Amino acid sequence: MKKCLSALAVLGLASFASAQPAHLQPGSVLVFPLFDSQPASATVISVTNTNTSNLVCDNFFRAGDVRLHYVYVSEECQEFDVFEDLTPGDTLSVLASEHNPEGERGYLFVVALDPEQVSHIDFDFLIGSAYVANSNLDIMWSYTPYPFEGLGLDASAVDVDLGCATRRFIRGTSYTGPINFDGIDYEEFPDILYIDSFFQENDGVFDNQLTLMSCGGSNRVNVVDFLFYNNDEDAFSRTFNFICWTSVELSEISAITAGLGGDPDEFVKETGWARINGREIRDLAGNVQGAEGEPSLLGTFVQIVRSDFTAGHALHYSGTQNTCVLGD
Repeated sequence: MKKCLSALAVLGLASFASAQPAHLQPGSVLVFPLFDSQPASATVISVTNTNTSNLVCDNFFRAGDVRLHYVYVSEECQEFDVFEDLTPGDTLSVLASEHNPEGERGYLFVVALDPEQVSHIDFDFLIGSAYVANSNLDIMWSYTPYPFEGLGLDASAVDVDLGCATRRFIRGTSYTGPINFDGIDYEEFPDILYIDSFFQENDGVFDNQLTLMSCGGSNRVNVVDFLFYNNDEDAFSRTFNFICWTSVELSEISAITAGLGGDPDEFVKETGWARINGREIRDLAGNVQGAEGEPSLLGTFVQIVRSDFTAGHALHYSGTQNTCVLGD
């Protein structure tokens, strides 16, 4: 991608650098929209450093060394920080309940830092996965996080010669500074999210669980527009509000998901899909915070069939927006 940027600049298209995350590609930040550490539940978070360079630098660290900043955010929007060091080619799996004993559910950011200066760096070598288990239902499903490349396009970004490689410090900030998904520091958040397909909901037979996260914080209400479609291309609009993080059945958003009214002969079970778009941000009194733009959302979707089979994945997406700032 970075090789393409220089060519685009020649063509006068450098603004294309404000890109959305490239799913299943390594990044400098991994965002996990869901961890679940409730009783009888467990989430295993795995992160792998694909940089295998063992060249020793002037500071005695290796080119492939990285420090990871885990920022757990609970459903009440309380943050909990953990740091882990990964050597070149290293992988680390942690149980969220032990890694973060203070939160039962929520989302997680994993951010690449320089191991010496503990500052944000462009280190597009991180990949990962999450495994979610529930012993009551004897189920396990997994999803891959959203990866965001480090861009470091701001004029204050610093390229440092380590004596073995060059490392870009994003804005030269320490880990305590905000993480800007603005198309300048890191890639932007998606604009529109999609559920590609779901079975008509029937409690105990077909259950659909949607998880959404936002960077808005505990004093902001995310107003989200949904368009549900059945398999006859009929559309049904609904609006749903949440603060920080939520995990709900689709029928809690709209009863139409339990009675799609589509073509019953197309498949053995009626199916639909959904378009999810953050409309606006409000304060707790209901006032629209227009200057803050639209809610920045990520999420996962899980389908459970008769408590015997569970399948889940991160949501599909399109477009970009740069309103998400973590730690501001």
